[in-house]
Amino acid sequence: MFKTLSLAIFVGLIFLGCQSKPEKDSPTINPTQTSQAESTPIDQEWKPSTLSDATIAKANDAVKEYNKCLTAQTKAKASETGDPRNITNMILKNCESMLPAIKTAFDAEKVPAVISERYMRKTRSHGTQAVLRTVMGVHAERSGNEAEAAAKGAKN
Repeated sequence: MFKTLSLAIFVGLIFLGCQSKPEKDSPTINPTQTSQAESTPIDQEWKPSTLSDATIAKANDAVKEYNKCLTAQTKAKASETGDPRNITNMILKNCESMLPAIKTAFDAEKVPAVISERYMRKTRSHGTQAVLRTVMGVHAERSGNEAEAAAKGAKN
């Protein structure tokens, strides 16, 4: 009985919601008709499909160079002793100078600063995660090898 009553109320509310009518005071706008004041900001808005292939290639090359720098620095410094977070920060600081090339590629195409900075943050964040994962893996491997060596020495 309760299920039937709640179902009837639910269906009734749906029908009432579907019968909503526009208010008489608000003018209806045909989607094909827009005023000049409304179309101006939309026309000036940046659209992601407007990036040229050259700009995309420049940004991708800059990201590749940044990742090459991170890889080279990680290979050189991952085996250092110390806190993995400090080693990661040192590696990131050494490669930080590569990131502005991405922003200049986007600025040449007049991409809004918010979007280009978000892309740089994403690139930096992915690089940070990869470097930290690698450095922590090297440190874990080293401490595991030291523990095995200590266990073998204790047995002998």
